[in-house]
Amino acid sequence: MPRPCFRLISPEAVLAFIRDGSAGRALETVARLTGADFIADGHAEPGQAGEAGNPPLLTKPIQYNGERVGQLIYDSDSLDRAAELAASSISSFVEYMVERETAIGDLADEMIGSYGELNMLYTLLPNITARVRESEIGEALVEQTAQTLACRRVSLLVIDEDRKHLRVLASRGLPSDVREAVIPISGSVAERALSDDEVLMVNDINRCPDLKDRSRGQYCSTSFAVVRVPLRAGGERLGALTATERIPGDEFTARDRRLLEGLSAMGTSALLNCRLHATVNKQMIGTIQALASAVDAKDQYTHDHSSRVSGFCVEVARQMGIDDGPRLREIELAGLLHDIGKIGIPDAILSKPARLSAEEFELVKSHVHIGAEIVGKVKGLENAAEAVLHHHERHDGLGYPDGLAGDTIPLASKLIAVADTFDSLTSDRSYHRSISQDAAIRELQTCSTTQFDPRVVEAFMSVVETATPATCEV
Repeated sequence: MPRPCFRLISPEAVLAFIRDGSAGRALETVARLTGADFIADGHAEPGQAGEAGNPPLLTKPIQYNGERVGQLIYDSDSLDRAAELAASSISSFVEYMVERETAIGDLADEMIGSYGELNMLYTLLPNITARVRESEIGEALVEQTAQTLACRRVSLLVIDEDRKHLRVLASRGLPSDVREAVIPISGSVAERALSDDEVLMVNDINRCPDLKDRSRGQYCSTSFAVVRVPLRAGGERLGALTATERIPGDEFTARDRRLLEGLSAMGTSALLNCRLHATVNKQMIGTIQALASAVDAKDQYTHDHSSRVSGFCVEVARQMGIDDGPRLREIELAGLLHDIGKIGIPDAILSKPARLSAEEFELVKSHVHIGAEIVGKVKGLENAAEAVLHHHERHDGLGYPDGLAGDTIPLASKLIAVADTFDSLTSDRSYHRSISQDAAIRELQTCSTTQFDPRVVEAFMSVVETATPATCEV
């Protein structure tokens, strides 16, 4: 007659641990004390129960969190006090092992998930923080949020300068009328997120009637989840990032909340840096404009000359396909500062109505060196200083100070040369009366390929016909 047997059916991870470790040997010892064997193979042998001569089997459930995850099968004939105690001991031990293995698995999954979140945020960080314009930061942040959380509708609202209204900086899935709207903060759906400094996560909008009533636009379903996080830093409110309409309509989880908080933290930092950069830029531009105006004021005929030249340079650069913000800024600054060196030239020479002597002309020519030296002392304006130095070079190589020709002349210098000449021709000066715009254009065309780069002249003509001088965006 076969020996009685305790046969364990449980999750494979637990079976593997019992088979290969000391736990299995301990359970075998417990079984042998009752005269029985212990098998951890997870299967009952066919024909063991229900056939003639085989005793009926009893089972003891293996449970985890109130749910049955396995069972212990043993012979009913072995049900003496020792066998009952052994069955209870084995099942309790296995339940402990199931709980332990499940906890380890959950911890491992959480660690893997956390690593994945950190790795993803670390990968996204350069893509957001490298942007220099608010609009670019907003677009990158919204795009990454939509992809990360799998949402059809995402919006980034920022607080306007009046601190009383919100505007949509970037969005996905919003109706056009909402994208262009200026929203009062008071009574808006984002007011709670801004004032409470907390993440708002609602997995069924119908449970929050007040929130649903203030939601704008048409949604794919009458029941949808919403998650919103404020953008705040150092006590300053910047706005709110909102995501909703998940694909395919799942609820938001704690992991989604952490990811959104991470994205909002990156966005907040990038926006603050952008605004600080913009403020510094405005201050620098203001200072430079003041210097340029001071130079222009040395001659009653050159009022706002530098500002007009700068505006033309930016527009012509754009016409030629330059759309890089930092490069446009360098061109703008070079245009503003091109005559800064005249601050070292006597007023009597600058405003002299008669023809300059050779010595006086050499002194005037020195303004490019003086200007380049002044501008070059400012860190970050090295390219502008080079443009200032060479803005009187000629395309044919007969200009000054170095006789550069063709493509060896910096583009910003070529732009200044054309814009400077055009503005001088169309303005009254001490040594000549202004001429018409058409006449000035003809003069530029005449000097194309000799004094000026023909490509710059062509682009300048297009700008003059269609636009007015403007400055580049911060």
